[in-house]
Amino acid sequence: MMLDYFSPQACKICGNIVRNDGFRQLLTVPTILINLLLGGVVFSLLPIALESFGFLLIFVLVVSSIIVLAKPVKVEPPKMNVRPFTPNLHNDKVVSVAGWTEEELQKIVDDFTNQASEKAPKIDIVRHDERLFRLAFPEDLSPFDFAALVNYLNYPFDFDSSARSIVVAGETTLNSDFQGVPSQLMGTKAILSVPENDHDYTVVCMQTENGDVLALSLSDPEAIWKPINTSLLAAARDLSRRVSTLHPGS
Repeated sequence: MMLDYFSPQACKICGNIVRNDGFRQLLTVPTILINLLLGGVVFSLLPIALESFGFLLIFVLVVSSIIVLAKPVKVEPPKMNVRPFTPNLHNDKVVSVAGWTEEELQKIVDDFTNQASEKAPKIDIVRHDERLFRLAFPEDLSPFDFAALVNYLNYPFDFDSSARSIVVAGETTLNSDFQGVPSQLMGTKAILSVPENDHDYTVVCMQTENGDVLALSLSDPEAIWKPINTSLLAAARDLSRRVSTLHPGS
């Protein structure tokens, strides 16, 4: 009912920015007029005792026109102003994931690599138990794609994560490739996750080992990390600790 071509909004299922299909929205008004005409004809033929049914029929025809014709289409994101990136084959980037099955996670990762801003990255999936996995990047991953992956693992295409308990935590050492991060934070460890009670679906938060918290909007063409006063999901930090205990010294 609320889907509109001129007002893109986040899909509550996949998290992508969508809008109504323009051609279908153009057909909405003519379809409503036609249905009002048909409803009026039917109403005129009904006996007085069934007039209330006629009003209900007209209402259903109008509402169904809006619902049936609506079709969400993905809004192409703006071109991101991402700095050139030189891969570090000895990078320590890792993403811990809980909540997806191995088969689901493999499909999600494959879908992500097909749409990454850089060339398709190589992502290794290591299984720890039935629903706990760790992703590593032997050929490295740009900071923007690293943040985008953390977000995508929470809100993948073709999967309804609203009914799942999904926890995703990205871990890395900060360097100058992270645009907007203050120089005094270079060399410190950080954990990335989506915000608690997320209603935007395009924001990724970062909390450093010093307690600094920054956020990146994946819809911001500048792709800059900015300081905020929000903490990360406690569940993400707990997941990070849990995976670290499985690999002491990692």
